[in-house]
Amino acid sequence: MQYEYLIALKQITHRRGHGFISLISFISVAGIAVGVMALIVVLSVMSGFDRELKTKMIGANPHVLVLKSGGVDNAHEVIGTIKELNLADIVTIAPYVEGQVIVRSATNATGAIIKGLSKTDESIQGIETYVKQGSLRTLFEDTVLEEGGEPVGSIALGYQVARLLNVRIGDMVQVISPSMEKKMKLLPKGAKTRTYHVSALFEFGMNSMDSSLVLVSIDQGRDLFNLGDTSSGIAIRVRDVFIADRIKNKIQLHLGYPYWTQSWIDMNKSFFSALKVEKNVMSVLLFLIILVAGFNIISTLIMVVMEKTKDIGILKALGARNGSVATIFLFQGMIVGVLGVVGGALAGLAITFNVNSIAAGIEKITGFEIFPSDIYYFNEIPTQINPHDIMIIIVSALLISVIAGLYPARRAVVLNPVEALRYE
Repeated sequence: MQYEYLIALKQITHRRGHGFISLISFISVAGIAVGVMALIVVLSVMSGFDRELKTKMIGANPHVLVLKSGGVDNAHEVIGTIKELNLADIVTIAPYVEGQVIVRSATNATGAIIKGLSKTDESIQGIETYVKQGSLRTLFEDTVLEEGGEPVGSIALGYQVARLLNVRIGDMVQVISPSMEKKMKLLPKGAKTRTYHVSALFEFGMNSMDSSLVLVSIDQGRDLFNLGDTSSGIAIRVRDVFIADRIKNKIQLHLGYPYWTQSWIDMNKSFFSALKVEKNVMSVLLFLIILVAGFNIISTLIMVVMEKTKDIGILKALGARNGSVATIFLFQGMIVGVLGVVGGALAGLAITFNVNSIAAGIEKITGFEIFPSDIYYFNEIPTQINPHDIMIIIVSALLISVIAGLYPARRAVVLNPVEALRYE
């Protein structure tokens, strides 16, 4: 049987002056390669987006929030109640203040989200890794700018906020709160205004945060919004972010109404769900490229069957078994698949590793910004190569290539030697 197979392979794959891989075969290989390459690059970028978004959001935000309508006015009591649960996974627990304000410099103004942090909150350490200039520790220290002057609070600005306001470390900014001064409750000009000394600049690498977030101490935040001892909520950070939902549920059961809890997953659920759907849709659409290449393989092998009808008929007349003839076409389909997969995988990995350099080169040549940071959140294209995704892509492409050879193989098997040689 092995001898018959070798004879059949030699007879059928021999092309008079054309070589083993015809133009159509080359197109089939290219189709598989392009599909595999596109899938690897797109899924790696989508996985990179998912990873970076989670990393940035977890680093900058609490893992669990405890909230109450109108704010938490007895934060220390609530914190004590939560500590009674003796949850070892909780790292820090502290009140915070958050709200919308207008930040104004001598040359410009912009809307921002201001967050008042507690000094004991470990989120300071998480955010401090993104501080480019100054220190967040200065937020809890008032600054006296001139002898005999009044102390001024400190503020940390996102890099894009500072750039828009045209300010640097040591400059002064004004923060305008929507809360009214008590003596002017109805008039807009009674909005509370405070002056701050810029003591730190941070950059998360997420444009949505760098262009809108500013930080102060929790006492400064309470003063801005006339909260007294009330907090916007209680921020909790845990050791393992993926058990945040479990911690959230335990705290909710223990506290009950009127409190409710949110995990970082709840706060970004719609966003990550949309990202997952987009990744799946892109996978399906790009997978169609491989299917098209599979149909090219089918057409190529059918043409081989038609061209080699006489050779197949001779081989079958000489006693070649149907299995040997069928194996030839399955083997050809597999060769096309292997060549396409190997070429596509190597090209996909090369592009993934150098995607930012390639994007920069295209931008330099065309002048078109491929990856605007104000739209895509990040300053550069994030990528993450997931071996599981790549394995699925490779196996799927190979299976399509082998399956594509089934119909031509069946056509060759059912070929009647007498009919094939009648006009020869």
